[in-house]
Amino acid sequence: MTFIARLIREPLVQFLLIGVAIFAIYDLVASQSEPPRDRIVVTEGRAQQLALVFAKTWQRSPSPQEMRGLIDAYVKEEIYYREAIKLGLDRDDTLIRRRMQQKMEFLSEPSDDRLAASDATLQSFYDANQADFLIEPEVEFQQILIDSEKDREPAEVRAEQLLRQLRDSSQDVDASELGDATLLPYATRLSSVTRIGNAFGENFAKKLATLPAGEWTGPIKSPFGLHLVHITDRRDERLPPLNEIRKAVEQKWRTQERDQFQQDEYDRLRANYEVVAPLNETAAGSGAE
Repeated sequence: MTFIARLIREPLVQFLLIGVAIFAIYDLVASQSEPPRDRIVVTEGRAQQLALVFAKTWQRSPSPQEMRGLIDAYVKEEIYYREAIKLGLDRDDTLIRRRMQQKMEFLSEPSDDRLAASDATLQSFYDANQADFLIEPEVEFQQILIDSEKDREPAEVRAEQLLRQLRDSSQDVDASELGDATLLPYATRLSSVTRIGNAFGENFAKKLATLPAGEWTGPIKSPFGLHLVHITDRRDERLPPLNEIRKAVEQKWRTQERDQFQQDEYDRLRANYEVVAPLNETAAGSGAE
């Protein structure tokens, strides 16, 4: 009897051979079975979120049947999403890429503690950015329009006549009844030069800021015609104290802090990447003839 034959007759060797055969058969069967299935778990929290969105839309809670439909729709969405990711459909879709960017930027929002400013911080920020908080000049006035398009005497002549009439203290006249009909207001309450310029034109607003108060003057030209103007009140450009505009200052500071925080976060992520791209000159010249 050969050595190999004697070895095979040993009980321990036979046991090992049987074990190898079993593992071989198991591996063969396992390789022919279905691959493991992806698992989708709809948590209680997710179900509550689906129900909450439904309630906000329809102003009532979903019925059991509607709830089942919401869950089925969520599962369908999740399946298609996973299959699309497997196919790489997200890689070249600009809308998806931008949406992912927005989500990452949202996740990089600073905490409330980071955006809480002390009085000293706000004061320092205010002192360094006073030009942003200047309140521009304001004017309150009355005006009379002389329409340049009217087929009567020249508008300049009519304006001079009306101005003399208004300045003649012996005449008791209602100024609001003078001039030509217009949709422009006769009296304008205290308003910024910018707001006045939006209504009457920029040149009119600039000229208005130079006129004396307390008397009728003019005429001033605007896109609507000529105007006689009576300044009733004026406020010069001023820098309000911090306590008067604290909310505006704090909002501007928070915006600046948020932008800086997100920029720092981007720079941190950017440092992990090596970017290879054409030089600006090359890219700009690629379309040249």
